[in-house]
Amino acid sequence: MRETRLWSLYLLVIPIIFVLLALHFAVMHYSPVFYGMSDEEARNFNTMIERGRSVAQLVLYILLLATSLYHGLYGLRGIIRELPLSAPLAKLTDVGIVLFGLFIFFFGAYVTWWTFSFKIGG
Repeated sequence: MRETRLWSLYLLVIPIIFVLLALHFAVMHYSPVFYGMSDEEARNFNTMIERGRSVAQLVLYILLLATSLYHGLYGLRGIIRELPLSAPLAKLTDVGIVLFGLFIFFFGAYVTWWTFSFKIGG
């Protein structure tokens, strides 16, 4: 039952990642179209920081980070679990992947929050 829930969540995050990635590309790479600015202005450091400081971008980045990490690490777990592992080694693999995922998530969330609260020029 637990594996079925994990697998279902693995499949559920695929369309979520697709939508979040499409939003990210639309805002970050097609901003001249959506915001009516020149390519140079859209790529300006201050403009990118200001876009990154919006609450919508913060939420988008955190959700994209969480869903992508889950999808990627669950897939990696599936590949590793295909190997002939003993029960203790399989459990250690699961714990290691969860700890690694939590570390990367909190580090990524911290960097995203730092960027969100970054003050330009001081």
